[in-house]
Amino acid sequence: MSTSDTNPTRAALEDTPREGQKVIHDGTEYTTVKEGLAYILVPPNARTATDPKTANEQFETDAEEEKRTPDPPSEQKSVFYNPVQQFNRDLSVLAIRAFGADLCERKREKQKRQKAQDTKRKEKRKGKGDDVGGRDGETKRRRVGEDGGTDAAQSEVAAAPGAPEAVAGGAEAPRSEEASITVEDDSTARHSETLVSDSAMIPPASNHGKTTQPPEDAEQARQPWQPKFRILDALSATGLRALRYAQEIPFATSITANDLSPSATASIALNIQHNKLTNKITTSTANALAHMYGAAFATPAGDKNAYDVIDLDPYGTAAPFLDAAVQAINDGGLLCVTCTDAGVFASCGYSEKTYSLYGGLPIKGHHSHEGGLRLILHAIATSAARYGIAIEPLLSLSIDYYVRVFVRVKRSPAEVKFLAGKTMSVYQCDGGCGAWSTQLLARNVEQKGKKDTVFFKH
Repeated sequence: MSTSDTNPTRAALEDTPREGQKVIHDGTEYTTVKEGLAYILVPPNARTATDPKTANEQFETDAEEEKRTPDPPSEQKSVFYNPVQQFNRDLSVLAIRAFGADLCERKREKQKRQKAQDTKRKEKRKGKGDDVGGRDGETKRRRVGEDGGTDAAQSEVAAAPGAPEAVAGGAEAPRSEEASITVEDDSTARHSETLVSDSAMIPPASNHGKTTQPPEDAEQARQPWQPKFRILDALSATGLRALRYAQEIPFATSITANDLSPSATASIALNIQHNKLTNKITTSTANALAHMYGAAFATPAGDKNAYDVIDLDPYGTAAPFLDAAVQAINDGGLLCVTCTDAGVFASCGYSEKTYSLYGGLPIKGHHSHEGGLRLILHAIATSAARYGIAIEPLLSLSIDYYVRVFVRVKRSPAEVKFLAGKTMSVYQCDGGCGAWSTQLLARNVEQKGKKDTVFFKH
């Protein structure tokens, strides 16, 4: 009997999740919170950072409470639900779903082309084999004709075995020794043919009760080919993003929810079980950098576990994770990056920190957030360029106190050469007028070569 049977206001972990229900598991009462199509279990008195301005005050209050309490920090303080980021998650689901539909269609077209090429290659090999067999048979017949008479005579003997050989005028020719030998050989051939016919009438051996499905039915019964679409939530916390991706992106084949904290991954596993998604989501307790570097390179068995989408949503800057992330994505994959340190990339209060993280300095004025957004894109582009990887920004947004960017990652050393020509320095007057001007670091000049071929000089 489940807990929900004994107490109608309580539910068990295995029950169907509903918004607002109370779930009892291992003596702890959780509240079910619904976001999108996913449900998460929030422990009682859980910490929620609803306002970034008051989040630090809340952390300081918790720290003071922990000093007064000799017990270790409670579980509800290590895992929390942040409703402010719901728009970020809604946006991520929409962007990944649109990107994934296009990527899966590209993979299907590529698979069709590959299959057509394989079929054409097999037919070509088969045609070559038939030609070789035909030439061998023709040579054999020609040799028989040279040894035993003309080809026409051999054809007559084969067509009418045992019949007397006709000569001009309609008279029967006497049987020569050579003719009798031919007839004797032909009778042997007839005897062999009889044996073959008799053996053909023997029913095939039993298949032990198994029915063999015709090739056409097997082709119809076969499932349509579905491309792999793997997503990594590198800094998962409660696992809410991974849960929503599994529920709201139908073509996602595998999702990995990774976190460094064992208590966080335990909470993720609990939420996965509550949402009944154990066959689609895998938990991982590891450093995000180590996990992504491990996925970037092939295993000793030759398997490569790169992802089609990697989502980075840390607290603060994502700069330390960019180098590993761009290498752990498949060619043509999507990198989603969130940076919440607007006080660094959009403010002049910590210019030295901005340069160390993003390789540039912030600018003043009403366009400071756009300048910070471009600094983040610059950091991603330079990290990727070291490995011959180019990026293509698809969607870049500055929202409240954070920046969210979606970039396509392409392995193309030729496109990396254009990076300097797409990077510029901005000179701005901070004395009051706010005037600014730009200067490109390099130029990509289009030139024509021989036979009107177009190339670029950098």
